[in-house]
Amino acid sequence: MPVIATVTHIAPVDSSTDIPPDDLGNTPPSTRTSPGLRSALTQVLPLLLGCLLGQLLPTLAQIPGFRLHVLWIPGPLLLGWLLFTPRAQWRTCVLAACAGTALAFVLVPFVALPRLLASAGEFALVIAAAWLLLRWRGERAPLEGYREIGLFVLLGCLIVPGCVAWWQALLFAGGPPGLAPGAMFTLMLCSSVSYLLIVSAVVNLARVLQTPERRNGWRWRTLAVALCLLGVLGLAWGVDWRDGVITPLLVLVPIPLLVWALIVFGVTGASIAMVIVALLGMQLSMEGMGPFAFWTPDRNLITAQAWTLGTGCALLFLGALSEQKLSNHLKLQQAYRRLGEVTGRMLVVQEEERTRIARDLHDDVNQSLAAISICLSALRNQIPDAERRSVVELQEQLLTVSNDIRSISHELHPSILRFTGLASALDAFCIKRNARGALRVRCRIETPPRLSDEQELSLFRIVQEAVNNVDKHARASTAHVLVAVRGEQLLLRVDDDGVGMPAPSGTPPAPGLGMISMEERARLLGGTLEVSASPLGGTRVEVRFPLGDAAVDLPPLRAALHQ
Repeated sequence: MPVIATVTHIAPVDSSTDIPPDDLGNTPPSTRTSPGLRSALTQVLPLLLGCLLGQLLPTLAQIPGFRLHVLWIPGPLLLGWLLFTPRAQWRTCVLAACAGTALAFVLVPFVALPRLLASAGEFALVIAAAWLLLRWRGERAPLEGYREIGLFVLLGCLIVPGCVAWWQALLFAGGPPGLAPGAMFTLMLCSSVSYLLIVSAVVNLARVLQTPERRNGWRWRTLAVALCLLGVLGLAWGVDWRDGVITPLLVLVPIPLLVWALIVFGVTGASIAMVIVALLGMQLSMEGMGPFAFWTPDRNLITAQAWTLGTGCALLFLGALSEQKLSNHLKLQQAYRRLGEVTGRMLVVQEEERTRIARDLHDDVNQSLAAISICLSALRNQIPDAERRSVVELQEQLLTVSNDIRSISHELHPSILRFTGLASALDAFCIKRNARGALRVRCRIETPPRLSDEQELSLFRIVQEAVNNVDKHARASTAHVLVAVRGEQLLLRVDDDGVGMPAPSGTPPAPGLGMISMEERARLLGGTLEVSASPLGGTRVEVRFPLGDAAVDLPPLRAALHQ
């Protein structure tokens, strides 16, 4: 059974790394976005329009008697915005929400002043709730863990709506648009549903926009499927079922849709789907259709809101499990990415250190040996003939040591790559290995492609490490090195006729430093490293990586190679 070590390249998250640091100052002014404009587009404008719309809808869509509306937007929208916005920008968010509320009073004269005062009190409660939720959340993101969700349900869905309903009851109690008996409970239920749906949707949507890795399931095809499923749900709820058996079962129809949205799109998709399903259910209930249409429109709406509150809370806690798994997966990916970056830097430092050692051996140690040999030649002419034989043997030993040092220097720093390329460097490497030991190395390069210096150096190091492993551990007599192009990939293969791979055991042995180095170099090439049984009877090491634009960017090894 072959053992495959596959390393997938993870693209960097920060898009700013695409611009070199030296070019940041040369960025055209048209491509820059000022902080003030960015703040206006992401904070001021959405909050201002949202609060303006939220103030107008309850007035424009009225039911005779009590002004009952489906969702209350301003307070929940502000709370959701504060939960993902840095605290230093809270003042901007609050001012934008207050401006939208005041603008509604200016544009629509019949927006009652008590409603504006009620919104001001609600905004104060929202700020306090946001501060408490962020203070008690710990190290997690908002609405990510069970504890954070429980606190949000307690504060955002119970305490804040209750206080808002009580505050509005005080403001509207004495005026003509006073609240009808029992309307305080209705208003509290409406506020609870609004906070549950809008806050979770806003926070999770902001999380997806800020973290591109969370957008894996957001594709046009899946979005089209989601719209089709919502259409089917609307048809199922809109049909007038005459028998009374199917109608109560219609409350279960959205559950598979919400679970599917949670699996495919994550918590964000499930939150948005829950908002759409709740709006559809509440609107149909007011028109006497759907699974909640059994009584008067007001009572039907209360039933739909109660169902939405229960289903939304259950979905929020269910989504916490999915969100924790996704967060752990993203953290693991980030750790792998950082490990790859550290390993790549270590390889760069290793090449630089090898270059320095090779230069010192060649320029200092070999020159010192040459000087010693010259001194021995002068000494040989001054001593009697009977003792010259010892000096000659000593010079021959010095020459052997000098050749060994030169060979080690060339292996540490293959300068031949710079002048002749990968094919000649591998041929020279195989010839030197054949002359030095009992292992016979055969090198075959088929139509060598044009590669960068970094790619050639990585391939040379992989061959060097693989052949060294064969010589040390495989007890082989022959090793075959093949470099060829297969389709749009480059293939590097090293086979030997040694003892082969060890028999599989319960716990696989930990890879050595050489294997880790080869795997990391294969990852830097954007490819894979596979270790399996060879047809020659030993072990096969095979590296495949894409040619051209498919390969990932390698660390800057060029400087180390050219020194």
